Amino acid sequence: MNALSFGTPAADADVIVIGAGPAGMSAAIDLAAAGRRVIVLDMQPAPGGQIFRALEANSAGPETGALLAALGPAYSAGRALIQAFRATPGIDYRPETTVWDLRADGTVGWLRGDAAGYLRASHVVLASGAMERPVPFPGWTLPGVMTAGAVQTLIKAGRLRPEGRIVLAGTGPLIFLLADQLRRLGVKPALIARTDRLRDKIAALAQLRPAALPAVVKGLDWLARLRLAGIPMRTGITELAAKGTERVEAVSMTVSGQTLELPCDLLVVHDGIVPSVDLAHCAGLALEWRDTDASWRPRTSPDGQAERVPGPSLTAGPCRIRVSGDARRIGGAEAAIAHGRHVAAEILGATAPDTATAVRQAMAARGFIDAAFPPGLAKPLPADTTTVCRCEEITAGTLRAQIRAGAREMNQIRGITRCGMGPCQGRNCAVTLARILGAECSAPPVPFHARPPVRPLPLGALAGLTGLDPELAQVVSLEDKPVAAGDDAHE
Repeated sequence: MNALSFGTPAADADVIVIGAGPAGMSAAIDLAAAGRRVIVLDMQPAPGGQIFRALEANSAGPETGALLAALGPAYSAGRALIQAFRATPGIDYRPETTVWDLRADGTVGWLRGDAAGYLRASHVVLASGAMERPVPFPGWTLPGVMTAGAVQTLIKAGRLRPEGRIVLAGTGPLIFLLADQLRRLGVKPALIARTDRLRDKIAALAQLRPAALPAVVKGLDWLARLRLAGIPMRTGITELAAKGTERVEAVSMTVSGQTLELPCDLLVVHDGIVPSVDLAHCAGLALEWRDTDASWRPRTSPDGQAERVPGPSLTAGPCRIRVSGDARRIGGAEAAIAHGRHVAAEILGATAPDTATAVRQAMAARGFIDAAFPPGLAKPLPADTTTVCRCEEITAGTLRAQIRAGAREMNQIRGITRCGMGPCQGRNCAVTLARILGAECSAPPVPFHARPPVRPLPLGALAGLTGLDPELAQVVSLEDKPVAAGDDAHE
């Protein structure tokens, strides 16, 4: 049986942008303004990403004035970008659309409601943003334990205000920002428990650059306001644990060698931000492990051009994906906007020294921030009794037992334990498993094999897929089956 030959499916756009956050919007605006056909796919119902989430709705009437004031000027600053994105002709914006497959040749699998299919473009800008570093610790799966980003989402999109005894624990500028936003909303946290120390700030001074001074001043302003508000703050905390039966009721930690325990209704944790790499990994892009961050990030050139992982692939030809914004390097809104414009300029073939300079300036504070707020909650490996994979309820002890029994590779451990097979597809457990594996047998941190769908895909949508590549979708019914000895039935 000879395989059928098909032509290459036609492109649906010049550029597909994944994500309508700061990087995705800025790239789409410049590309469409230059006459390129642009499709923007975004999971959210409105543009803005996590940083500017629900900004349009919160700017629609006077009743949200107090909320906007509480969220601060950095949040409201995204209004002009969103307005420009909405007003730019040539942008085919598709909200509430999930990307469940991505390939290096520019093929994108999408899902919206019960409909799904494939789109293709000459270029793909992957601007899927970042995620908070997973932090497994005793009690982290209890109701009432949330990440800082989740609390911000409830404030921005749900217009909800936390109540009760609130403890913020972890490290990073987002802890200060959220605490200040809560203060403006009239909510006084019971404690800010920081893992970072003064010595981290002193060591970080070697990374301080003049262009980073505005970010440092902003952080000092947050700190001063929190101090003036009388919000208690402790530094150098370790051994964080949430306690309770049906939900969190108390939190304990070690401070200066002594155990501190206090009642708690809401424990908000944050241990820094890392690039969201699930789509990059699905596309077969090369990822590099950073020991200082205990995480992976895509390997790209400064203009975001991604690299393939060496070896077999479903697709051939050049890699058509550029990674931008926090999905490439954590830098915040200004850096993401600058890099989105830089990627657009490179796709357009324009000389881009101005946009490259803007990216460097916007990223100037990164070295200082990384040194001043090193990972804290995620630094120690979890104890055997601590849940690592919350989807499948798998503990660190179970993983260690399999490693000590001979499992030496992440995919092998996944097949044995189902760690990484739940709805999150390893986004919240892969890093911790990699660190446990490395500690047990010095294995290099190689991630799980990535396969689509990276997001849940209903069977009904799968059955009605549109835009299939006939060459990849063909079924070989005979030649893929082994022939038994002496069996000539298929000859």
